[in-house]
Amino acid sequence: MLKLRTLLPGFSAASFILIVLGTALCALCLVAIKSNNLTVYFDSYLMHLIWITVFQATLSTLLSILSAIVMAKALSMVNFWGKRLLLRIMPITFILPTLVVVTGLLSVYGKHGLLAGVFNCLGLPFITSIYGLKGILLAHVFLNFPYACCLFYQTLNNVPVAHKQLATQLNFSSFTYFKLVEWPLLRRQLFPMASLIFMLCFSSFAIVLTLGGGPKYSTIEVAIYQSIREFDLIQAVFLACLQLVCCVSFMRLMQKTNYNKRLSVNYVRQNYCVPVSFHLVLLSMLIIVIGGLFIVLPIITIIIEGIYFFKWSFLTAAFQHAVMFSVLIALGSAMIAMLLALLLLYTNSRLLINQHTQWSNRLMLVGSLILIIPSMALASGLFLLLFPYAYSSVFVCGLIMLCNGLMALPFVLKNLAAPMYDVTARYWQLTQSLNIDGLLHFYLIEYKALKKLIIQSFAFSAILSLGDFGIIALFGGQSVITLPYYLYEQISHYYYQESTVTAALLLILSFSLLVVIDYDRTESH
Repeated sequence: MLKLRTLLPGFSAASFILIVLGTALCALCLVAIKSNNLTVYFDSYLMHLIWITVFQATLSTLLSILSAIVMAKALSMVNFWGKRLLLRIMPITFILPTLVVVTGLLSVYGKHGLLAGVFNCLGLPFITSIYGLKGILLAHVFLNFPYACCLFYQTLNNVPVAHKQLATQLNFSSFTYFKLVEWPLLRRQLFPMASLIFMLCFSSFAIVLTLGGGPKYSTIEVAIYQSIREFDLIQAVFLACLQLVCCVSFMRLMQKTNYNKRLSVNYVRQNYCVPVSFHLVLLSMLIIVIGGLFIVLPIITIIIEGIYFFKWSFLTAAFQHAVMFSVLIALGSAMIAMLLALLLLYTNSRLLINQHTQWSNRLMLVGSLILIIPSMALASGLFLLLFPYAYSSVFVCGLIMLCNGLMALPFVLKNLAAPMYDVTARYWQLTQSLNIDGLLHFYLIEYKALKKLIIQSFAFSAILSLGDFGIIALFGGQSVITLPYYLYEQISHYYYQESTVTAALLLILSFSLLVVIDYDRTESH
């Protein structure tokens, strides 16, 4: 029988999350109903919004998954100097601030970018514009394909040595080996990864807003933002409900895939590679060079141009305020995300130990609810509810911290849930016999064992908040300005040099937090 003080932390955090989400959505709906305009536009443009949102997300997912498989296969066939460094850099793009990604892509593929300079040197015209559907797809593939590639590469690298040796003895061709040995392993990860990428692209905001090039390629998330900015709240509520239905459907598809049992692969650390023909080695190296340049060039270009264009005059008072608010909000959001996650996981691990699986699933579902609720609707509902305090910078900072903390919560839960349960279950009988419980149990067992993982999760949450543009886009320019909002203002006004310097600083701040993650990971090994 579970004690009340065991259930209290998790259920208190879950109640707080439900109250915040429910109150925000109710406030938005009530204000929308009380407004004079109760017209919902279900016209051809709305159908176009739905179509382009699904179309770009589907196309982005297909391109990301296909590129990831090809790149992962190429990496698994050859070894070269710098391979380990490339594999460490690749997942970084998944959590980079989206506006930094946009700036990097503009500095390489824009009209005044690196590629345009190469074309000019060769005397060739460069007429391709990065804005529109091409730019959206390019940015989405840049963000998602390296992360998927690393996951697929680990799967290919974990093929049992016995299978590799048997394939060599049977003289399998490279295609036959991939079809019979590697593809069954990849296939089980294909749909969950594709579903995750699809959801991220479906709800993409900053990329579509900056690279969409107008209403032709606008998506539902951008339409919600525009409706709220124009105070057409009933349309915003309708669009939010529409997106909510779509996201719930995608989550159901993802949950169904979780019923599939994982293949048990006994990984042996033995340096054995299946023989590959010389032509395939050359093709693999070509793919790796193209993929590596695609990933690394925008990042390097931002840093180089940021240093080259840097002037002390760019460090204005607004810039300094943006840095201060960004760091403050990032740290505050990470603290909120970690506090809620630890409270939920403390109760969740004890529910699982006592075999209350159904209640555990419900508790974790509450922590992940934010994934299906449009961030614009959440922030707008809280803003309208607390409108009398809207002109206070403290209020706006607190609101952004809360929203960003809730947005980071599902990722923290995914990172900490399994390790925390394993540690708690391992020492449960011993701690119960010694009458160690409550906060003392958490400090001696969970915190001591998971300290480095908790620091990594904190840094990860801070990076997500540091680069978030969705929430601040609604309230920026009033009393709080963050670096992503400051960067968006520079990009929208075509201040190329200033935007490059701002993006470089934002990138450096993100990398400094990533150093913490990487240092702790290497220390733990």
